[in-house]
Amino acid sequence: EEFVVIGAHLDSWELGQGALDNGCNVALVIDLARQIKRLGLKPLRTIRFALFNGEEQGLIGSWGYCKTHADELDRTVMASSYDIGTGRITGFFTGGRPELAAATSKALEPVAGLGPFTQIDVPIVGTDNFDFMMEGVGNLVANQESANYGPNYHAGSDTFDKVDLKQLRLNAAIAAAVTYGFATMEVNWKRQIRAEIEALMNATDLAAQMKSFNVWNDWENGKRGRQK
Repeated sequence: EEFVVIGAHLDSWELGQGALDNGCNVALVIDLARQIKRLGLKPLRTIRFALFNGEEQGLIGSWGYCKTHADELDRTVMASSYDIGTGRITGFFTGGRPELAAATSKALEPVAGLGPFTQIDVPIVGTDNFDFMMEGVGNLVANQESANYGPNYHAGSDTFDKVDLKQLRLNAAIAAAVTYGFATMEVNWKRQIRAEIEALMNATDLAAQMKSFNVWNDWENGKRGRQK
């Protein structure tokens, strides 16, 4: 059995309602599960819908998932995170893995009319893809237009009236295409070993990002990430 994970974080800062960060994407994940069940779709891989807690306190929920499901990570084809409000999805960050960029573009073909889409093949730190990436699992983060998200980020103005419901529905269609695409396509990649993750660090600014988000020490002392 193989797995595809789609996730969003439940928690938010108490300044506002947390509608953009990240209630809207929690709703997206829940509705995607509901619609796949309603349609009776039977993908080749198990799709796991995950709502993570403690993201704002250090990506704790997704870290806990990776520890709890450590025996499944070799068989986890892709884990995705949605965490930038209701701005239009313009593509995905694909973690410095060209094979994922190509696969994502293929998965998006059924919703090409909602594009254009551009994959950005660099690793990023700051949301719930992180621990999957450090465990060598293929990971995606939705890249979204931030005009509405940025001014309301971690602010009292992050309220339900800021949610673009029409765009949220369109984003759900995009997320569905990516999730179902990865759950049905043939794949030619495997989980990375630690040496490959270290090579990614050497080739990118991943280490600097980790230090900025205060997660470097957890990697360095062996608390997080793949150990071999």
